[in-house]
Amino acid sequence: MHVKGKKRVRVTQVDMTHKSLNSGDVFILDAGLKVFQWNGRKAGPSEKQKGAQICRAISDERKSKAKVTVMEEGDKEPEFWKALGGEGPIKSAEEGGDDNEADKTDYKILFQLSDSTGKLEFTEVGKGPTAKRTKLDSNDVFILDTGAEVFAWIGKGASVQEKAKALSYAQDYLTKYNRPPHLPICRILEGGENEVFEVALK
Repeated sequence: MHVKGKKRVRVTQVDMTHKSLNSGDVFILDAGLKVFQWNGRKAGPSEKQKGAQICRAISDERKSKAKVTVMEEGDKEPEFWKALGGEGPIKSAEEGGDDNEADKTDYKILFQLSDSTGKLEFTEVGKGPTAKRTKLDSNDVFILDTGAEVFAWIGKGASVQEKAKALSYAQDYLTKYNRPPHLPICRILEGGENEVFEVALK
């Protein structure tokens, strides 16, 4: 997983090869019970923090049995490099792209989970600039992917079934839409929104 950005840190899946690495960003390699966080020499604090958050989420999901190893560029970790098919030249931070451009990437997608028709339906209702707070309905559940985090927002009037299925639909979304499987998922009740959620839906 490639972790990039300053204000809006995005997380994307990349090929498992040294060619994906660059000195300006953070990368996470999930090898089951071993998880590696590789910090490029010029990686920013927001990227390192997000990388650590994702590694903790992976470890927690595996009941803390996964060992997390944090690497700095230049470290020799044979298992890490073996998983990537061997060591090789690392791209420069400049070749990895501009963090400010990554911040401008308006990656977000909003889904509505509703049983108003008598059966549960999961529908995309906004993407990029069309994913706005005005799309939220207190009677339903909404799943918001900000690129770095997934929120399950539960309206005050959501049905028992919608509330019960909110987190499982958020988890299924990661798989069905080929998103990094260990993006943090946060459950939020209407009225208890945090700043990250509010900023994402401006």
